[in-house]
Amino acid sequence: MVERETALSETDVRCAGVGDCADACFEAVGDLGMRVYYAVRRSLAFMGEVACSIWRRITGRGHVRRVDWWLAFEAVGPRAVLIVSLISFLIGLILAFVGAAQLKLFGAQIYVASLVAIASIRIMGAMMTGVIMAGRTGAAYAATIGAMAANEELDAMRVMGIGRSDFLVMPRLAAMVVCMPILTLLADVMAILGGAAVGVLMFRIPMQEYMAYTMDALGWQNFFVGIFHGVVYGIIIALCGCYYGIYSGRDAGSVGAAATRAVVSSVVWMVVATGFITFIFEVLGI
Repeated sequence: MVERETALSETDVRCAGVGDCADACFEAVGDLGMRVYYAVRRSLAFMGEVACSIWRRITGRGHVRRVDWWLAFEAVGPRAVLIVSLISFLIGLILAFVGAAQLKLFGAQIYVASLVAIASIRIMGAMMTGVIMAGRTGAAYAATIGAMAANEELDAMRVMGIGRSDFLVMPRLAAMVVCMPILTLLADVMAILGGAAVGVLMFRIPMQEYMAYTMDALGWQNFFVGIFHGVVYGIIIALCGCYYGIYSGRDAGSVGAAATRAVVSSVVWMVVATGFITFIFEVLGI
């Protein structure tokens, strides 16, 4: 009789443990679902706010100080030229070295010029520029606006009736949309120069022949595809940086976390956008 009661008690303990585990799993799933729901709703609200701000700007009812525009352009454009040029040159150099080392086995190292040109113009220049700007500018957007949120400056703007999208998002978004294609073009040129340095100096390809193959590989179609990628990446970086800055917490740790999330989200969404754009262009034959 005692053994039977002991067995029953052990079964009850096991059932209670399984029940507690199931409750914990359901609670975790429910908590995740609620967080996803609130994140999606907040993102849609932010996108709607930005869309209304763009419409007000188009119709001439938006009010943004001219100095904010120039400061945003200066931070995105001239100050990013050096780092974009350096990284793009090195990427072109590495791409040419790896490609030429393999093509040399078949005696076709001359085609490294076409390889570097097409890869840089079509996607690599825009992608590397986007990654650089996400780590440099996107994080700065999130940190700057997040610091304003921590100092209750955003609350003060709301009390004074100043639209945070008009004042904070629009200048940064416009600066990224305008400057990213220019920086992408600069990255393309520097990557081609890096490939030329490897092809001419290390693999003894004549400069005239290298440039001839490069020009033959270039085309307006590939050029516009790369520029379009740059515009899309600029929109993604600006929106992610501003979004995580506006919705960051009220302490210093939250500002740092917002900057990290802005960079990670920008890179992830750039990869996702690249997949969609590549698929669409492949279907359209571009």
